[in-house]
Amino acid sequence: MFSLFMIFANTGYAKIYKWVDENGKVHFSDRKDHTVEQELVNVKPGSSTWLRFDIRIRTVDVELSEQEHQRIVDGVNNVYEFFDRVLSFDMYQTVPVNILIFRDSAAYRQYLIRNNRGSVAASYGLYIPSEHQIVVYVHEERNLTFETIKHEVSHAVVDNIVPYAPAWLNEGLAEQMETLERDESGLYFERHPVNQWVVAQARKQGRLADIGDFLKLPSDKWLHSDRSGRSNVRAQAGQFVYFLLSNPTRRSFVVRLMHNFNRGDRTLSYYLVDDNYVGGVAMLGLDWTRWLYDQGDPMVRL
Repeated sequence: MFSLFMIFANTGYAKIYKWVDENGKVHFSDRKDHTVEQELVNVKPGSSTWLRFDIRIRTVDVELSEQEHQRIVDGVNNVYEFFDRVLSFDMYQTVPVNILIFRDSAAYRQYLIRNNRGSVAASYGLYIPSEHQIVVYVHEERNLTFETIKHEVSHAVVDNIVPYAPAWLNEGLAEQMETLERDESGLYFERHPVNQWVVAQARKQGRLADIGDFLKLPSDKWLHSDRSGRSNVRAQAGQFVYFLLSNPTRRSFVVRLMHNFNRGDRTLSYYLVDDNYVGGVAMLGLDWTRWLYDQGDPMVRL
């Protein structure tokens, strides 16, 4: 019962219904059932008790303003809080990342090559597990630097607590973290404009993967397709995870998936849907197709 309350408290504004069956057993659900007499439960989340991490930031030949430094610290803590409060993982069991920032892409590439990571030197940023370190460089559009840091922090978290998470889910979560922010009402993220455009074009041209086929794709093949640069699997992962997180019921589905993989389950996502999504793969595909036509709200509050 406590776990159920925590999931719904962390997943936004879902209504929770309570009823007692003929055997006196109490049930809770986020769905209205007209065949039983239900009572609406009013769950009021308390004020945030999130304890922020002290994030270490080191720069090489570049200066950050006090505001930029604070923006990085806030962004990293927002990602940690998302995984703790929304996905229900104990982030205090992990080691906070440290950030290394170079002045430009050339210095960044040289550092990666010196550390035998030349194959990823063309990237915007990288998480190095052995150092629990995120390495990035300052872009001309400095906002991209801060987004990249949050993206890589998400990879760092998943690497530490859900190492068997499928590549599409790992990358899809990281894409959402790029726009994750906090205001007086709490955490929220906005729709990723690039992913939205890429997926819209792929759908118009008939190149968007069927969601069943997408979920059957093993992580190694997904990563190979993504790195080839000739597919839209990254954008589809980003939009698909946005779709899942934009609704409290679907958000609880993501929580269940992540905790399945946290327990060491290596089953392909496709085969977990029937046990974790009402209506199974067929309903998930239908919900996804419907959502693609209107895209829902441009902002998701958590």
